[in-house]
Amino acid sequence: MKTRDLKWPKGYDPKTQCKIGLFAAQLDDQLKRLKEHVKDLNVEQLEWQQRPGMNTVGMLLAHLALVEVWWIKVAPEETQWEPDGKAMIQKICNIEDDGLPLKPDGIHPSYLQGFTIERYLSILAKGRRTISAVMKKWRDKDLDKFYKLGARRFSYSWTLYHVLEHFAGHYGQILLVKHLMQDAGVLQKAEAPTA
Repeated sequence: MKTRDLKWPKGYDPKTQCKIGLFAAQLDDQLKRLKEHVKDLNVEQLEWQQRPGMNTVGMLLAHLALVEVWWIKVAPEETQWEPDGKAMIQKICNIEDDGLPLKPDGIHPSYLQGFTIERYLSILAKGRRTISAVMKKWRDKDLDKFYKLGARRFSYSWTLYHVLEHFAGHYGQILLVKHLMQDAGVLQKAEAPTA
């Protein structure tokens, strides 16, 4: 009999961070599953587009890292995107940008060209370490507090929810792009991982 479970992440106190620890466990599980699905992609496949204007797997992987760092590390400090927020994310993730959103005729950005899967996974890992360090300082009792970005207010609980649903949505998009690559003969059909 196969058992499914979420491992409690290290460094979270179940008494004061029950909700936050659950989000961390869910994010870690999503990342683990995503890695299994992309680990064998080569540079050509990471940069493949069905047509101009469509996201590549590489762009989506970079986007996942940037968005996590933005919403967990930068935004709650009430740092505006331009210029400081963008500069912080670039420094943490060590990439210029993710290329999203693409223009209707847009192609895979030049500053991501040649990135290997190892490089993308390294970017994701660095971003995840950064947000984990931040989340370990948060407490469940503070999740209903708000921070401001311009005229908008966001709660910490919404922020955790948004990062998780954003990750899951783009993970699904990556799986779709892989199916499209299989249909186009760019990627061999393989048995899906069961992780």
